[in-house]
Amino acid sequence: MVLPRWPVPVILVGALAACSTPYVAPPDPVLAQDGRSEDAGADTASLLDTVDDTGNGTDTAEPTEQKQTVPPCAAWGSPEQTGTVADSDLNEISGVAVSRRNEGVLWVMEDHAAPNQVTALDALGNRLGTVTLDGVTNNDWEDLAVGTCGDTTCVFVGEIGDNDKDRAWHGVYRFEEPEVPTEGGLDLTVTAELFEYTYPDGAHDAESLAITPEGLPVVFSKEYDTDQSTAYSFPFLDSSTTVTLETRGRFYTGSGTEGGAAAATAADLWPDGSRLILRTYGHVWEFTLSEGGLDDLEDAARLELTAPSERQGEAVAYDSVQRRYVTISEDVNPPVWTTSCVE
Repeated sequence: MVLPRWPVPVILVGALAACSTPYVAPPDPVLAQDGRSEDAGADTASLLDTVDDTGNGTDTAEPTEQKQTVPPCAAWGSPEQTGTVADSDLNEISGVAVSRRNEGVLWVMEDHAAPNQVTALDALGNRLGTVTLDGVTNNDWEDLAVGTCGDTTCVFVGEIGDNDKDRAWHGVYRFEEPEVPTEGGLDLTVTAELFEYTYPDGAHDAESLAITPEGLPVVFSKEYDTDQSTAYSFPFLDSSTTVTLETRGRFYTGSGTEGGAAAATAADLWPDGSRLILRTYGHVWEFTLSEGGLDDLEDAARLELTAPSERQGEAVAYDSVQRRYVTISEDVNPPVWTTSCVE
């Protein structure tokens, strides 16, 4: 997205940043019922073939529960450059997600008018291949995430950008995570499910997408003229209809609105839903969510993490296996920044 560039300084606040609230393991989540729409293609049918008897595409099948194996982090270190995106064509990366099926693999995508592809990178930033979404145009893709879908995991792509707040539709694409050859060479075309949505309170621009433990997308508004964002979540997934999102918490995103310093550009949820990481052009925040979850974002305990120096930071993702998070900027050959847990 061509937007004002916000250089983010490295804020040296010491080696550690400790959360004010200790981790308390939440109860096992009750996962949403899941399935696939009738028009989903063969690439997703093998593990998403759980349409109900009416064939209406509503997620209704009982999935196998996926458990998180590690708790979230209580103290983060400082960002370290652990790689460089080698492919200079990937110069507008607007979303990153860490694979839960392929160790060390990052999924990235570019924003509006870029190819309708999700690219797999290794941990150093080398291209391992691409997944093409068949019959889909990248109108304004702005973020992606990995999350639960049935008894497997899927990549969710947010067709959520709306700079002028005048789009006819918004939606989230979903396809099953494929296996990625460690030597590269992934070249896959999939028929992705599309879940269209509207907001309950008028049009919004958005660049941040996260997935709940139940496999439901959450979209966070991007606002240039305020220091706030609002979370909106899908109440259910149904590819046969346009769903009205539910308004969740509205919350503070940082000081300074000049140049979009507080504008939300990327987000991710820890797999158990107990932490939210949110990127803006000027900040990286982590929220500790209470039993009220996203509804209590305004009062949630927050920690400002040390942000790497990035030209235009629009991508952040947790790595819940390695207990770290990754950020990447829009740029030619941008660095891959990794911040590890040091508790």
